[in-house]
Amino acid sequence: MTEAELASHEWWEQYKETVNSDPEMQVRGHDRFDENFYVQLDDERFLVAMDDGKVSEVIPNPGLNQEWSFGVEGGRGAWEEFVREVPPAFNHEIIASNYRTQVKGESGHLQLTGNNRQIFQNLRPFQRALDLMRHTHNNGGNL
Repeated sequence: MTEAELASHEWWEQYKETVNSDPEMQVRGHDRFDENFYVQLDDERFLVAMDDGKVSEVIPNPGLNQEWSFGVEGGRGAWEEFVREVPPAFNHEIIASNYRTQVKGESGHLQLTGNNRQIFQNLRPFQRALDLMRHTHNNGGNL
């Protein structure tokens, strides 16, 4: 695991470097993924500002003047499972996790919020950006 605690300033800086240097993200996000999204761990919210498939900045506790299209919410435990090198079933991927929350009504999983059209129009680069959280947390571990 990375020495930085999940969602700490240092962790987000490592995440930004990981996304911005990822060859797959450059292909999937090239000139297309400009949708800002937020990540919420319990009551902590972080805005991930995207620009041409790269993270331009991560803003903790964004205010009303910041803009985003969609987000992912979950408890710290769900996020800690999600970023494990080998995550448990249903917390390994955002659509599976969201299904368990939205359709099955189960707790302990992640939930998508916001503009569904924007989520699915940007699903591939968005999923890759989320998967790179796992990569960041595990010092470049398997994806």
